[in-house]
Order: sequence, then C-alpha cells, then structure tokens
Amino acid sequence: MSFRRATCLSLVLLTLVCAAAVAAAGGAREAGAQAGPAWLDTSLTPEQRADALLAVMSLEEKVGQMTQINATALQGDPTNPWDRGPLNDQILDDVLNKNQAGSILSGGGASPAVNSPRAWTEMTNKIQQFALEHQQHGIPIIYGIDAVHGHNNVLGATMFPHQFGLGATYDTRLARELASATAGDVRATGIHWDFAPVADLWRDLRWGRSYEPFSEDPFTAGEMVAATVDGLQGGDVGSQDKVAATVKHFIGYSAPDSGRDRENATLTERELRDEHLPSFIRGVDAGAETVMINSGSVNGVPVHASKELITGVLREELGFEGLVISDWEDIIKLETVHGVAETYEDAIVMAINAGIDMSMVPLDATGFTTRLIKVVEQGDVSIDRIDEAVRRILVLKFRLGLFERPLADPNRAEDIEGAHVGLAREAAAETMTLLENDGTLPLDRGRANLLVTGPSADSMVNQLGGWSIGWQGATVPGEVPEGVTVREGIEDAVGRNARVRFVPGVPSGDAAEDPAAQEEARAAAVRRAQNSDAIVAVVGEPPYAEGPGDTTTAALPAVQSQLLDALEATGKPVVVVVISGRPLIMNQQLDGAAAALMAYLPGTQGGRGVADVLFGRVNPSGRLSVTWPKGVDQAPLTHDRLQGEDYDPRYAFGHGLSYTRFDYSGLDSSTSGEDVRLSLTVRNRGRRAGEHTVLLFASKRGASEAFPASRLVAYRKLRLLPGDRRTVSLSFPIDRLAVTSGEGKAVEPGRYELTAGERSTTVQVR
Repeated sequence: MSFRRATCLSLVLLTLVCAAAVAAAGGAREAGAQAGPAWLDTSLTPEQRADALLAVMSLEEKVGQMTQINATALQGDPTNPWDRGPLNDQILDDVLNKNQAGSILSGGGASPAVNSPRAWTEMTNKIQQFALEHQQHGIPIIYGIDAVHGHNNVLGATMFPHQFGLGATYDTRLARELASATAGDVRATGIHWDFAPVADLWRDLRWGRSYEPFSEDPFTAGEMVAATVDGLQGGDVGSQDKVAATVKHFIGYSAPDSGRDRENATLTERELRDEHLPSFIRGVDAGAETVMINSGSVNGVPVHASKELITGVLREELGFEGLVISDWEDIIKLETVHGVAETYEDAIVMAINAGIDMSMVPLDATGFTTRLIKVVEQGDVSIDRIDEAVRRILVLKFRLGLFERPLADPNRAEDIEGAHVGLAREAAAETMTLLENDGTLPLDRGRANLLVTGPSADSMVNQLGGWSIGWQGATVPGEVPEGVTVREGIEDAVGRNARVRFVPGVPSGDAAEDPAAQEEARAAAVRRAQNSDAIVAVVGEPPYAEGPGDTTTAALPAVQSQLLDALEATGKPVVVVVISGRPLIMNQQLDGAAAALMAYLPGTQGGRGVADVLFGRVNPSGRLSVTWPKGVDQAPLTHDRLQGEDYDPRYAFGHGLSYTRFDYSGLDSSTSGEDVRLSLTVRNRGRRAGEHTVLLFASKRGASEAFPASRLVAYRKLRLLPGDRRTVSLSFPIDRLAVTSGEGKAVEPGRYELTAGERSTTVQVR
C-alpha cells in the first residue's frame, strides 16, 4: 500500500517528533548501522524490540499500556462518556498523556461524529498522532473494534452474514475470504485489532448472543474459527490489509444456566474440555494473537478472576503466548456485579494475577491506572507480572508494524465503500437453509404473481441484526446502511411479465402496538393475497445484542404469528422467510407453510441472497449448524447430548433441503495408523446442479456416559451436476473420538458406528 503525499508528510513529522522524545529521555543507542533506540531497529525480532523498549519504560508507562479506553470517552463533552462529538484535546491529554493509555477501542456505536470511512480514518489518525506526540517513548496505540460481520460499525462498509448463518455453510473457504475482506476494510480505517471470531459454542436459543457463534458442534465451530483467524491475520499480521484476531470469550460464556447473558455456567470437566474447549484450541493453534475472556462465571467463579482457567488452561495447557484482554468493564465488575472483590483495587489484583494483560476499562482511565500503580507499589501485583503483560502488548504492536506505519491513508479508506458486494451476495445465498418445501419453491421469476409482506421484508435494520452501526443495531436515524432488502431483491429478480406487490402486513411506529391498527394491516395483506398466486412472508425479530436480546420464549412475535395464520388460511401457498438471530418457536406457522426458508441475519446483500434461492438461481445448500427445538422448554438441546438423553427437535442438527436429491451409497471404512478413512459415493439424482455437505457422525454402543450420543467427526462440501456421481474420501484422526472422564481424556477402545445420511459402517478402535 502506498500512502498519499499528505499522509507521508505527516508520518515524517511524527517520526521526527518521536525521535526527539526518545533522545530527550536518554534512551538512544546504536541499533545496527543507524543511531537510535534498539526498539526501532527492524532487523530485530518483535520480541527483542519489546525487551529493549520495556527496559527503559517507567511503571506509569507500563500501566498505561495495559489500559484500553472507549473512543466516545475521548469525544465531545468531558462529562458525557457517550457523546459522539469531535475529539476533545483536553480528554485526549488526560487519557493519552497523563495516563499514557496504550489502546483505544470503538465499542458498538462508538463512531466519529460523521460516520463515513474517511471520517473513521481521520479520527483514528488524530488519536494516533496525539499518542505519538505525547507518549514518552513514542509508543503507538493499538486500536480495536468488534468487526464481527464485516466492518459493521462503519457506514458504507459491506456487512456479511453473522456467524450463526455462516455456520450453516460448512464452508471454511468462504469464512476465510470473508475474514480477509473484513481485515482489509478494518485496517484501511486505521484500526489494527478485530475482536473476532466468536469461538463460543451455540448452546441455548434463549441467550441474547445466540447469533454470534458458528455452531453448537465443537468440530464445526473449530474449523470455522481457525479459517476466520487465518483470513484476518494471514501469513503476516503486519501487512496493511491484515489485523490481529481475537478468539472470544474464553470460556463457557455461551452456556449460562439461566439462558441469560453474563451469568454463571455450571460445567462438568467433560463439558468444559470436550464441548467448549476445542474451538478455542483451533483458534490458538491457528495463531490468534489475542484472546478475550468470558464476562460470566464458570462453576461460580468469575472467569476474569480464574487463574486456573486463564493461566492454567489457556496459557499452560493450550500454550497460548499472545495477549489476553478483558471484556467491557469486567475487572471492576468483579466488585460491582460478581461481588468477589471488596474494592476496585482488590478486583484489579485478582484479574491481573489471574492472567489479564489488558483491561477494557473502558471509560475511566485514571480510575484504573492509579489503582494498578498503587497495588504494584504495595506488592500485591509483582513488577514481573506487569512486565510479562506489557511485553505481550508491545510484541503485538511490533508484529503489526505500528512503529513503522502508525497512520492510515484516508483516501484508501474511501475504497471500502461498496466493496465486496459480490462476496456478500454469495455468502448470503450460501447460508440459506430450506426448512420446508411442498414443491412451491423455486418460484417462476418470469411469470410470478407475488405478494411480499411481513415486517422484515423491507427492513435493512432487521436484516442486519445487532452489532450493525450501533450496538443494538442500525437504529440511529440517518445511519441505516445501504443494501438490498428482501423486497428489493425479489423486485429486481423477476422478469418483466411478473408482478410483485408489497404490503407491510403489520403496522409500524406508534401504531405497532395498537390492536386495531394490527387488524387493519393484516386485513390489507389478506385482501392483496386473494389476487396473488403465492405469498412471500418475511418475518422474524428486530435487532438486539447481548443482554437486551435474552428471551424466555423465543417465540415469533404474536402479531407476526397472526399475520401468517391469516395468510395461510387463504389457501394460497405461503413461503415463510425467517430473518432471525436464533431458531424461533413457530410450529403452527411452519406446519401451515408451503415452504420455509431460514435466512438468518444475512447482511447488506441479504435481499439478493434470499431472492437467488426463492427463484432457483441458487440451489439452497445450507444445513442447520444448530438444533431447532419444538419449544423453549427443550433448551438447551444439542445433537451431541449424552447417551440416553431425549432428542426430539423440530429440525435436527444438519437439517436442510435442496431443489435436487442427493443419494449416498457404499460407505466403507478402514484405519490407517492414527487415522480413520472412509469413502462414500454421492449421486445427484435430480435435474438441478447443487452443493451438498456430507456430514459424518460417530456413535458408540455400550460406551461410557462420557461419549456423546452423536459426534460430528468429519464433513465435506461438494458440487454435483444433475446425474453426477462422485466418490468422496473422508478421514479424521482417531483422537477426535476422545472423551474426558475421571482418568483424563482418552479414546475408549471398542467398535464405533459411523453414519452419513442413511448409510452406516463400523470401525474397531484398539
């Protein structure tokens, strides 16, 4: 990437300023052939450079590096930490000079006063420039953001489907490409650190973050996590189109006993190690630079205070050497929420000694830094522990190339607007999961006579879900991203002889809760349905994130259920499209539908993705990566339940229909060394080409209670033309059958049944 002239001049000036600051501090020394501090010598390793810089830093500087502050705390009114005004020099001085803070983040909605890619870059550059001019040793800040489905905080950036939908693709290539595109967009705006991917397992549809994990299945989640880490970081995280990845939230966050966010999860050792740990192992092994910690508790112990989990499991067992960061306010919450610390100082001692390297404070820099300095001076936190944490932070900054290229090019940032539209459409279409179909789909685009209705049919806000511009979604007036809604996608897809009419079907705004207005809107949709050949009803949920998204019912809202019931009573075929961050309890409406399509939260090109499937341009290939229960009383319900536990869902894990038919034959297995190998013939017996994911499950009759009733051990995605037949090879290491028991984790000898579709075979493991 070549910087524009103005940016280059700024960078030169900043370099001079930094060099002067270093010389004044007396830190200059010979480095290779050039005079200057060793940490600016690029011939040294990041670790060597970090050691050189650490040796000359004061305690105040070190503590500052462990401090991360939200961008809104730097803006506008100093008395309002949520003011999205211009950057305030007085606050910048307090945070970056007096407190020497080493990191800034933009939490959900923490945007510049004008939300555009260029404005983002100008904001991050100004923050970076101020830091470089005021930090004693010219240490650049590292800037973090939750770019969890594209660069989703930035107006103009392309937004992709959330991880919940991507899990249904079982496509690691796609996950890697989406992550790579996201990384380029993020880095273009002067941001270096992405708080993604979510490595938590999907466990419970009541949880308000249920659309963030990839899957309920440890193997599937792990494969997608590893691919995402690789896409974000690439082979060189210092490249100007790559960012540091974060696997989060270590560990057990997604399994609260209550189904409510940030509460306690009661986990057995087997559940912890066999279900929740594998996806984190894959993320760490893929080279993730950072890990974020679970905001809740495991077995009554807040994870931010658990040395056993952070230092013992993550560091010592998994061998993670990177940076560990807290989640939002989670150190002070050891005092204010969990009640395990009597004071903020006690909370800091607990968290830092447990293994937290950086605190997402994120609003009060002075409150954190002064207390951390105090507990170090008192001897409650050792200077060795501080040095350990700061060294990790500095190593990451050197790996990212921040000392050499601290600023971003605002002109390059403008290039992200409208980028990746084709990739976003491909991703949206590939997530689509066909739940029901009596033959109504695909529709005839040339002669369709359709009614399009429902509250999510023409709503970009609903289509994007949470973590989209704002924390709770794109609800800020004037800041709704451009894209293609389902209504627009359908209208664009049909031919000139087709007819598409749109009626909302439910009232909006102030009339949304008015029963009379609801009845009137429903009646208008029913009247229009009488003159239509088919109805596309797009229903689901409004956006939400975290705790505000917790639910006790997971039910389709009553006004939407009533709309579907009325439309289905007309006798016209109703195609139900569900735009939602979780499975919804809507059995009666699904029973009455001619077809049903799970569209998840499909992103800015979701309307085209839905239309591509409805009209057969794309043959649906999504397979549920979670279990869809019949009722919320079944939660939590997953396919990898224990032996003997009931499994009677609405739709099983892996469910997903196609416009063609795939048959299996000839499943054969063998063992070779430490691997199990299988071959399976797949044939497309229909008249349409299609993609299909073969899922291979293992079970063991007479196994100990530790082995699950069903474990996914391998999968393979393939594309077949009509009539094509292909022999597919599958393999997996025998240790994928290992389970944790009282004696540790091991593979139990015996005969295992391997199943793909209706085919099964057995393999003997000794």
